[in-house]
Amino acid sequence: MTITQEQVNAVADAICAEGNKPTVLDVRKRLPSGSMSAIWCLFQVWQSSQGAPVESDTSVSSELQRTLEDFITQKIKAVRERLESEIENLRQVNSELIKEIENQQNQLTLQGVELQSAKAIKNEVSGRFDQLNAELARAKEEIEIEKESATQSRMELVKAQLKLESVPRLEADLDQLYKNLEQERVAKLNAEHSAKSLATKLETEVAARKKAETELLDMIRDKKDTVL
Repeated sequence: MTITQEQVNAVADAICAEGNKPTVLDVRKRLPSGSMSAIWCLFQVWQSSQGAPVESDTSVSSELQRTLEDFITQKIKAVRERLESEIENLRQVNSELIKEIENQQNQLTLQGVELQSAKAIKNEVSGRFDQLNAELARAKEEIEIEKESATQSRMELVKAQLKLESVPRLEADLDQLYKNLEQERVAKLNAEHSAKSLATKLETEVAARKKAETELLDMIRDKKDTVL
């Protein structure tokens, strides 16, 4: 809560109305809140508005010199007591101000520690965010590589399937050739040579088929190992 000049004036005037001389400590005790430094500044304003106390006329006749001396002695004693009281009051005020300064310094130190901790957390989060971005980029690259590998595998599979599809046609041609040879046992050398060439081609295609099947099985097995 903010302490106003009106609040300090009201408390100081109330103490005066009670017949007492207010001090900044007395004013602070009667206020609900407020720092000593703020109350002290406002109290100084109130004091400056009070004006100097009216001094009574101390002139006496020569017959009362002895009484005047006693009066002066009492006045000096009263002033000394007042000054001593003000000095003590100022000491207490100074002590309160020192405590407030120490509390503020402790708060600033604590806030500095919290700020450093917040900065460390921010740096850690930023580092983790960068790491996750890098991992995401690597994952995207790996996915693209896998896609390319899968495309090549499909192309190889299509090629193998085309090779396998050509084998039945060759077998049918060979069967037809055997039937012709059965019907024409005496054939010309060119027909025999053609039959031998066709048989060689069939063997080549069968070997290619077996090789394609083996390659296809190897690719499927490698693909399974890669997925696992």
